[in-house]
Amino acid sequence: MEKSTKIAKSAELREQIEDVTALVLVEFDKLTVADADELRNRFRDAGCTYKVLKNSTIRFAIAGTEHEPLTPHLKGVTGLAYNADDPGAPARVARDFAKDHDAVNVKAAVIQGEVLDAAGVSRLADMPGPLELKAKLLTLFITPATNMVKVMQAPLRDMLNVLNAKKDKDAA
Repeated sequence: MEKSTKIAKSAELREQIEDVTALVLVEFDKLTVADADELRNRFRDAGCTYKVLKNSTIRFAIAGTEHEPLTPHLKGVTGLAYNADDPGAPARVARDFAKDHDAVNVKAAVIQGEVLDAAGVSRLADMPGPLELKAKLLTLFITPATNMVKVMQAPLRDMLNVLNAKKDKDAA
């Protein structure tokens, strides 16, 4: 590959990952074509970008960025996964796929300049995604209002129960 092509690929990758908070490096050795396609599809379904690039291309793309601490992990066959909206999504896909396939390992990840090992990637994968966080926040906002409505309805409901009990007693 010509040097100008390598530089262009590195520049293109740098543009794509400059606003991404987390990158995950996946090592796959002796992975079948069908399994590789399945891995790509899982990343795609999770909204992640997954690329298999030369280590030198990745190294040049992350040089001088907050992702640069990943450089020592760029050895062997490397796949790069990221998601701009949900930093935990590529970690979840990689971890879950590695559980089912011995040929796949999570090398490392970097999130906001901090390198994570396989255990750290697992913790990142356990983090809730943005939709889950929004749902929990919405629940926190709605719960006090719901409880207030229940408390305000309680005296009327209790009064109605007393009147119904009196009516049932008089009817018997």
